[in-house]
Amino acid sequence: MLSLFDGMSCGQIAFKQLGIEVDRYISYEIDKYAISVTQLNFPNTEQCGDVFSADFTQYQNIDWLIGGSPCTHWSIAQKNNRETQPNSGMGWELFSQYVRAVQQAMPKYFLYENNQSMSKAIRAAIDEAFGFEAVEINSALVSAQNRRRLYWVGQRNTDGSYSRVRIALPADRSITLRDILDSAQGDKTYRLKPLSDKEMLYMVRATSNGRNHFAFAHHQDATRDKAVCLTANVSKGVPYNVCCEPVRIGTIENSLKNPDHDSKQYRVYSPDGKSTTLCGQGGGVGAKTGLYAVPVHKEHYIGPIYTVFNGYILIDGDWYPINLPNGYYIIRKLSVNECKRLQTVPDWYDMSVISDSQAYKCLGNGWTVEVIMHILQSAITYCNTLYNCKQRHNFSDGRTSNG
Repeated sequence: MLSLFDGMSCGQIAFKQLGIEVDRYISYEIDKYAISVTQLNFPNTEQCGDVFSADFTQYQNIDWLIGGSPCTHWSIAQKNNRETQPNSGMGWELFSQYVRAVQQAMPKYFLYENNQSMSKAIRAAIDEAFGFEAVEINSALVSAQNRRRLYWVGQRNTDGSYSRVRIALPADRSITLRDILDSAQGDKTYRLKPLSDKEMLYMVRATSNGRNHFAFAHHQDATRDKAVCLTANVSKGVPYNVCCEPVRIGTIENSLKNPDHDSKQYRVYSPDGKSTTLCGQGGGVGAKTGLYAVPVHKEHYIGPIYTVFNGYILIDGDWYPINLPNGYYIIRKLSVNECKRLQTVPDWYDMSVISDSQAYKCLGNGWTVEVIMHILQSAITYCNTLYNCKQRHNFSDGRTSNG
């Protein structure tokens, strides 16, 4: 198997979780922290460095090529100098290395991933480069994280061209943050700001119209009459009663000169929704993981603890409307272990050789393992066997792969 922009090797994790033995795993990665944590967990990984200097012809006819070039340059989160046109910029140069790998290595199958928020022009250009369209999968279907990503999965034809491997959406497991939260307080807790008049008006509307688990929905306009019931299959129009996005409930205190400035790093979300998308590059208090109201037992904690009773939360001596169950809450960011669960990284994966800061970065830049497992399993079903050769594989007695 050949992996470009391998990071913490989430693809390798997915194969292991499926019980498929990989004889040879070749990684192209330059981040020393990602490399160190990969080698700790998969010491036989062949680390080859920078993709720009690679000769991919040496891997001709390899079974799988996987990878996702860094999305930083194309993402909507890139406020300044975001690249929106193909054929220029560092984002396209990195993607072109993946295309070069496909052309030179001629893998039997390939998987390419990137951010859903790329421009329409770049998405169309990638479709053209591969010869087919991507499937969009939100990790919210299999985890507690809202993470919309595009996946191009190709199978080599006899003439050397590639056709699309059709991937159905995974079943919705209805997982929320409450399902992955630890009871531990974490290294720091934060203070909520009293709700603004605009937020309170929205809270009252959201509560009075009977939407019993949406309070201040992420990316919603506070002037709307009600919060939208969101679903991970929203693009398909399926009316699932499942929350697939973060549910915002307030803002923490901050030292900004403009106290009304609404920065992502200060926003607070409910445990009854999804997390924000983990981010490898974000800076600030909650930029990488988001900040959340975490239920606790009052007697076990010190510091700012907030009481919720009958649809109201007590902040600085005043009660404000909120849509949370009765109880006590602290405001904190997520731990590394909780972020591993958001990316469905198994407990056995050891990240102890790097700092928490670097672990957050690796996880934010990584893949949701259960999504990759679903794609691989779908490829097995779609092609009858993983590599279209029953004689080489016996998935009932012991799964193997030649790389």
